Amino acid sequence: MHSKVTTQVARLGLHYASRALIEVQGKVLLVKRVGEAFTFLPGGHVDAGEAAVQAVVRELHEETGFTAEIGDLIGIAENDWQQNGQHQTEIALVFRGRIVGIDAPAVIASKEPHLEFIWADKSQLDTHQLHPVALRDIIRNDTSQYQGFVASDLA
Repeated sequence: MHSKVTTQVARLGLHYASRALIEVQGKVLLVKRVGEAFTFLPGGHVDAGEAAVQAVVRELHEETGFTAEIGDLIGIAENDWQQNGQHQTEIALVFRGRIVGIDAPAVIASKEPHLEFIWADKSQLDTHQLHPVALRDIIRNDTSQYQGFVASDLA
């Protein structure tokens, strides 16, 4: 549940989010809104007064029912888009993560009917239209050594 302050900021078109890069056997977990073509990393809004790590754990549990373990902060991803004629910008902290009990790509049923989860080969990130676009090349490379990337689609 988003706090009142978080909801008000989102209405202004600025979103502070926390996301997880979850890789299993060369595949990356992506999220897609049902009916839309693009995907994004799992996670979501950070509520006012909530730590970013706790936000991504909470979001993953709400969306999947699974427990996530969140590791190091590996970068910042900036993204922008149009929604209902209004410019939107997201600034997301990206952490290494894993889902407890998931050691191989397995079907993850969404607990939220507007979302679906996809395991994508790193080579197929363009096909899945991962956003922000700047993340695609970063993820295609070996991310185990990343510390401090900034992936921005903002000019």
